[in-house]
Amino acid sequence: MIESLLQSNSPQNSGKDRKAIIVGAGPAGTLMALYLAQMNWRVTVFERRDFYEKSTGNLGGVNKSGRSYNIVLTERGIFALQEVGVELPPDLSVTLAGNVRHTNKGIRFNQPFNKAISVNRNVLAKQLFQEGRCRFPEHIEYYFGYRLESIDFEQKLATFHKENDCIERNFDLLVGADGVFSTVRVLMEKYFDGFSCQQNFDKMMFKVCPLGKVTELPDAQPQWDKCFHTWPSHEPVTILAPPSSDGSLNGILIMPPEGEFTFDKLKTEAELEALFQEKFPDILAGKSLPEDWAKYLLEQKPSYGGITTICSSLHGGDCVVLVGDAGHSVWASLGQGCNVALESCVILARTLEKYNGDLTKALPAYTIKRKPDTDANARMSEQGLGNNKRVIKTLFFTKLMAISLFHQILPSLFKKPAIFQIGQPDVRYSEIEQQMQIQNKQLLGVMLFLIGFAIILSLFGLKLF
Repeated sequence: MIESLLQSNSPQNSGKDRKAIIVGAGPAGTLMALYLAQMNWRVTVFERRDFYEKSTGNLGGVNKSGRSYNIVLTERGIFALQEVGVELPPDLSVTLAGNVRHTNKGIRFNQPFNKAISVNRNVLAKQLFQEGRCRFPEHIEYYFGYRLESIDFEQKLATFHKENDCIERNFDLLVGADGVFSTVRVLMEKYFDGFSCQQNFDKMMFKVCPLGKVTELPDAQPQWDKCFHTWPSHEPVTILAPPSSDGSLNGILIMPPEGEFTFDKLKTEAELEALFQEKFPDILAGKSLPEDWAKYLLEQKPSYGGITTICSSLHGGDCVVLVGDAGHSVWASLGQGCNVALESCVILARTLEKYNGDLTKALPAYTIKRKPDTDANARMSEQGLGNNKRVIKTLFFTKLMAISLFHQILPSLFKKPAIFQIGQPDVRYSEIEQQMQIQNKQLLGVMLFLIGFAIILSLFGLKLF
């Protein structure tokens, strides 16, 4: 259980008078800063993007890439926030009331979400930044626009540059929270013998797609502004759209790298409008594609649908550790990217507490505790939902439906599909993967039994069905 991993009777001052550097001011980096500051560490956060408002010092809502998208936090991610006293204001997030599926056969509403919330990724990072600045002004300082240049792991010295400015800082602990293309991780690979990293790219590509107000969709219902909207029947061209707190939908347009419709083939507003009119006509509701939508989509550079990152270790020596995408990114298929990142922060914090800040013991212990779950999560994200091959997705959903059916018929023998526990903080990812493997064996056993039974019946001239 995750909760058992977090139990600790160690004091809260395990970082007193010690210095930590965090590279990256996304949700994982800003949350980790809160945990360390709460344990009396002196924390400095460096972010390579210069995305703050100089007049106010506030973190901006959109980074330099120009993209801002919504994520879904399950109980797993929410638990990590609550453990350090963070509650997202209602006006910044949406508690999901269900899922609206827009298909060729009509619109279907169901309620698969359990206490999940939708929040803009940059809004979440901004809120965590403001929490740190307000609650721990003497423990956390932030530097934006500074790029990590080098790390001296022996002297425990990191160097950052911004235009003509250079900052050198000593540290006791350096936390790499700088994303899937982490500079910290690259430097660790060069320095630490035996440290390695493997990445696997989902070939599906995506762009952020503003869809306007939910109320403008045909036959919109009052609760739709609190629902996760999907257009799943148009695969391999799909839109996923978690709601925003202002009542709008900021969707993710997903397309394959090859085929009739690809981002490479969409060069003009007319081509983009033709795509929407054919695949997502209810979004436009007979209207033309808004010019600002088209411009925004066409100017974006498409991104991979996901990248799994599996490192040989989540730490290096007694001074550097990885959290979030830097150490264990996943495909977006299960919606666990931010959730697993935030959960790693709370587990690292409790591990530091357990060993009273002794990094020679705490960092290896963190790897031992966390790596089986992050590896399992990465593997699960690639199975079925994360693959662009229709046959694999069909098999995945067929197995899911079969397990659900057998659970209803024989609940004592068949449990609910293990994947349904993916958002629960009291169930480890590795446990879920093990349960999935057991359920796959159960299905195989049933299939072999039916085949054998059919063969026996055929020998007597009878038919199974």
